[in-house]
Amino acid sequence: MMIIGGGLRPAGIPAGIGRPADDELNAMLDKTAERINSYPELKSWKASVTSVLTEMDKSWMPKKVIRVLKTLRATDKERSEEILRAEESENGVVKDVTAKLVQEAEEKQREAKKSGKEAGVSRSLDSDDLFPFSEKNRLQYTFSRLEDDVHDGRPVYVLQSQAKVKSERLWEGRYFISQDGYDVLKVALALSKNPKFVKEFAAEVEFQVLPAGHFVLKRSRMKVDVGMVLKHVRTVIEEEYTDYEIIEAETTA
Repeated sequence: MMIIGGGLRPAGIPAGIGRPADDELNAMLDKTAERINSYPELKSWKASVTSVLTEMDKSWMPKKVIRVLKTLRATDKERSEEILRAEESENGVVKDVTAKLVQEAEEKQREAKKSGKEAGVSRSLDSDDLFPFSEKNRLQYTFSRLEDDVHDGRPVYVLQSQAKVKSERLWEGRYFISQDGYDVLKVALALSKNPKFVKEFAAEVEFQVLPAGHFVLKRSRMKVDVGMVLKHVRTVIEEEYTDYEIIEAETTA
């Protein structure tokens, strides 16, 4: 295993012995950062999203499941979602909750417009928080290379990151990077330091590159365990993105 960024070196081995490995890993981080910066900007698009929110009991067994099919649309000015169908399953009973969730989404959208914020939409995928591979941002982490693996039939490099100083804003974990093009195909991350009342906040996210070269979400899974004085929330949120469509032409016509 190769380690850089302030990692420990086995006792008795001169520092210079590890330099080629350090250089190789640094070169891998450089190529990954370069690849991330090479993707064309995706300003306007839409996609079909299947979202499944599962409320868990204290043994992490499902209590209630809400499954939503929606269309997510984004432009360079705003993002919105259209809920097409939603159902709730609890104690073996399934009911349609489409109208209820549509109303809640509309209320959130109105509140968001008043406050000038977007409602329920993730920010840029290539954020420094998720992909800290630039020379500046990597200084906050210790990186190590694990054994190579295969993801969706593609050979990948596997990198491990650890925050040097634990923080609520720094993620750490594993990155699965394609060997043929240095695309980040998957990340498995957790906050290096949990906020107050948060016992666990972890995410697995998969990405894909569209035929036109845009880097987008493929699927995600988030696990949240929050314990407060009178309430404990355990949820797993899974989303899958399909049928991407570039609609930039609509904004330039």
